[in-house]
Amino acid sequence: MKMEGEDSQYVVASQFDLDVDIEFERQEQEKTVWIGDGHFVDQSWVSLGEDTPLGVSVDRPLVLHTYLRHPPGTPEAGKSYAHDCHPFVAFLHLLHAAPESSEIYMSIPYLTDFTVVDHLCHYADPSNGGLHIYIILGPKQWNIECLENFVGRSESRETAVSRLHIKRYGRDDDSFRSSFSHSKAMVSPAGAMVGSYNFTNAARLRHREHGVLLGPEFDASGIKGELQELWEEISGDEIQVKRKPSPVKHKSPTGRVRNPYAKKQK
Repeated sequence: MKMEGEDSQYVVASQFDLDVDIEFERQEQEKTVWIGDGHFVDQSWVSLGEDTPLGVSVDRPLVLHTYLRHPPGTPEAGKSYAHDCHPFVAFLHLLHAAPESSEIYMSIPYLTDFTVVDHLCHYADPSNGGLHIYIILGPKQWNIECLENFVGRSESRETAVSRLHIKRYGRDDDSFRSSFSHSKAMVSPAGAMVGSYNFTNAARLRHREHGVLLGPEFDASGIKGELQELWEEISGDEIQVKRKPSPVKHKSPTGRVRNPYAKKQK
């Protein structure tokens, strides 16, 4: 699409994916180990071993980053790992430390990490805090496809995702004047997180990300108010993700079945 003026040498590419590597996201999703003990997804990535969850330290880091990497020669060489300054760990902290039934507001342009979806579902469950989680999601259709793939044919995962209050904002096209919420922000009674982290597998494992974690003493009411206002202004219903239909099973015929190849009886 060219700028105004037929002879303009500048071409505008107004795509929303912003170099998100969809193939990498799908490859990581296919590695998912499904479990059923209060979580749907294996939690080994975010633990210190012996099933001890990794958490934010008492002095709470201010600057978050993904710069710590597995060393060369290891199976996960080059990928980042969980530590108390990782944005994903801060994300967990803001969920885990929130009082029961409290409100969480998030602006997420991309949501393709099943581990993120799993924890959102976990803390929205009434038996695990019953948090009311409001999400402003980017407009890309593959955001919805990723949620559908998370749900799959599982009734329990369908119920879990239905507890999340998700609305899409923006337009999934090449319109020059269209816009969407590029903010990556999360506000909880336990604090707030802002930065470059966009809740994809690539952000958690591969990209170099920075963020800031603010504690409950910081007045984040302005950020929360802006996200809440935008969420309420978005027209249309909340996203409802339905599970995929089960394969049709072959049923044995009942009664007498005509054999078209049988010899005719005299």
